[in-house]
Amino acid sequence: MSSKIKTKFQTIKGKFGERQVRYLTAGSGPVIFLLHQSPKSADEYKPLMEMWSNDFLMIAPDTPGFGASDPLESQKVTIEEIAEATIELADALGIDRFGLYGFHTGAIISIALAHQFSDRVEAISCNGVLVLTDDELEKIRAEYLPPFEPHWDGGHLSWLWSRMREQLIFFPWHERTLDARMEFSISDPSILHENAVEVMRAGDNYRSAYGAAFEYRLEQFVPELQVPALITAGEWDPLCKCLEDLTPSASTLVESSKDQDQALEKSRAHLLNHSKNISVDLPECILKSDGLTKIFIETAVGDICVQKKCDGSDQNPLVIIPPIGGSSKTIQYLSNELSKYTNLMVIELPGHGESVKDLNKPILDAFKQAVSDVISDQNIKDFSLAIINHHGCLSQFINENKNRIDHLILIEPWLLDKASIEEYIEKGLPEIEKEWHGGHLNQYWHMVRDSKLFWPWYNTVIDGIMDLKPQLDEGQLQDEVTELIRSESNWRSAMINSLNASLESKIDLKTTVCFRQNHPLSQSQYQKNDFSELQLDDEIKNWAKNLKSIV
Repeated sequence: MSSKIKTKFQTIKGKFGERQVRYLTAGSGPVIFLLHQSPKSADEYKPLMEMWSNDFLMIAPDTPGFGASDPLESQKVTIEEIAEATIELADALGIDRFGLYGFHTGAIISIALAHQFSDRVEAISCNGVLVLTDDELEKIRAEYLPPFEPHWDGGHLSWLWSRMREQLIFFPWHERTLDARMEFSISDPSILHENAVEVMRAGDNYRSAYGAAFEYRLEQFVPELQVPALITAGEWDPLCKCLEDLTPSASTLVESSKDQDQALEKSRAHLLNHSKNISVDLPECILKSDGLTKIFIETAVGDICVQKKCDGSDQNPLVIIPPIGGSSKTIQYLSNELSKYTNLMVIELPGHGESVKDLNKPILDAFKQAVSDVISDQNIKDFSLAIINHHGCLSQFINENKNRIDHLILIEPWLLDKASIEEYIEKGLPEIEKEWHGGHLNQYWHMVRDSKLFWPWYNTVIDGIMDLKPQLDEGQLQDEVTELIRSESNWRSAMINSLNASLESKIDLKTTVCFRQNHPLSQSQYQKNDFSELQLDDEIKNWAKNLKSIV
């Protein structure tokens, strides 16, 4: 029996179009699904998956629109639709019958699944459900879920942090009354930060399942449940009082729990008692019929997220490495368009994007190992390699694989001299601490935004102004800020080591350097080398068309 948590994607073709679902899996035994609360992701279940790994084979999906799961194609998502989408995932994984554990929104989805698909669901354990009066629901509709849209000044991040704090003070968070006041301590900044980043990850999709949960009148369906159901909540939970508003069916037990530990143990025992299904072998992710498919590949450093439109039989695919601190999400302007022209693979480096975050070896060694293992796993013999900004991050890989790399494409590489590197490491890579007031989120925002206006980003004087068309699309900035934050401490370590490695790297294979004409680095020392040059458009959305001629 293994408690190792694996991360996977599955492609689903069904009622809601073609979409991908990210899920975690661990353990062995009868199958149960773990459905998370809003606005979080399946990552919140990692501690529970460790605890229950000897009891169940657990499937913890990101709800559509959250984490790394695609949203549903629906005008207004309902809990009933999310239940259908969960059944589609079970079908795609070859799972016929299963149990369910859900917390808050996940508990509400579990009730819908049990009510709509009683032939598929063996038992449910629900931890915290919500029952609203008509008046309460109207207030929720009006104020609880405002749009989350990036503002040019980063003000949306200040609001988000305050929102994460306020939900620990009042329920609902927007009702600042004595009756709404709760008895909670404000969480440590690391917890508030984690919750805020989950909303950033979902973007405005955060309102989908969250809003659907408020609209679902579960009190109408609980009396009709036919599967064994436990509905509980810890006494600390503001939703515990809602248990009094439920009329249980003959197969339903409704009772409070002293605390979260007791609620979890009751849930485990209930699911163990009623889960009779047989553990299954989970299938590999199938390729999408169009566009790029996300998969996870197991490597010596952990699960690596790859976005691809190619297979082992394809000759000479283009392998793209996103910039340090970025991910496949931050370069969609490039990869989505390039995939129309060529066989393509985007590898998210360890510590970045959806790839493994906890690394057990020096970061550049982890980069080399991960990319080598991915190339080997995909049976790629020869390939072109495109690296954005920081080629030093793979200098050892390039040197060891130069006979297999047909073409090295460096996109706005940081080819700096030693003095410039030392200055950048000193001034350009701040150790950003998580602040109780959330100001660190805006620090990230302005650092990324200024990097589009000045070179280096901290050189905010006249001499630092870049003579380029500003690339200040708020959606793109939001993606870059979110992914930079999610790379945690890995981006600093990777930048320092990559910049230093670039000083020593010798490139003696076919290489093209790509730059916008007036970028400060376009006059860099790469001109001393025998590299081809390609001019890039001032608009990054046109870069794929520029690169089409060389890929």
